[in-house]
Amino acid sequence: MRQHFAMPRETAVETFLPFRAPPARMGTATVARSTLVTASIQSLRARGLYDRYAVRLAEDQRAALSTAIAGVWIPMSLAVAHYRACDALRLCIGEQLDIALEVGQQMHGTFLGAMLRLAKSVGVTPWAALAYSGKLYERLFRGGGIAVTRTGPKDARVDMVGNPLCDIEYFRVGVRGVYESGLELFAARVATHEIPRRYQGLDMGIRISWV
Repeated sequence: MRQHFAMPRETAVETFLPFRAPPARMGTATVARSTLVTASIQSLRARGLYDRYAVRLAEDQRAALSTAIAGVWIPMSLAVAHYRACDALRLCIGEQLDIALEVGQQMHGTFLGAMLRLAKSVGVTPWAALAYSGKLYERLFRGGGIAVTRTGPKDARVDMVGNPLCDIEYFRVGVRGVYESGLELFAARVATHEIPRRYQGLDMGIRISWV
């Protein structure tokens, strides 16, 4: 089923990385890469949060997630169950962001690492890394998409559409953490903030600034 979106409520300053197709044509993500979930669960275990997380899952979901291996596709319904269980822990934003940073760092050896190595080959700036947002998204999800808008010399806006996980705060904070952990390799300091959505649908927006 295709997801329909309203037109943006604001005018882009400069499109840096466009959506691969009009948002209304990209459909909705139906699968996710298991690496996101396995790295997240590993971080929960390290913090002693796994038992609290596990009781918030149905038995079949808990069995599937506990035996998931990195690097395969899993149904979006399973990814949603994972992130909703994480969200139900009601951790403070600071702790959520710390976990997201850890997940991002674990991903450096896989998808994010590949993106950053490519970025280094063409120039060590946050813009070089942001240019690979689309490729990273397509390695993590099938369906939906991502775009980057240049809002200043060292400021960007990232929009994600057509992804059911965008409705979960824990995931949205996680996206911020992945960007912070990646872009901090190219800047002295990176800050991210969630901002109002531009589309009506399964979407999210974040602002990224760096010095």
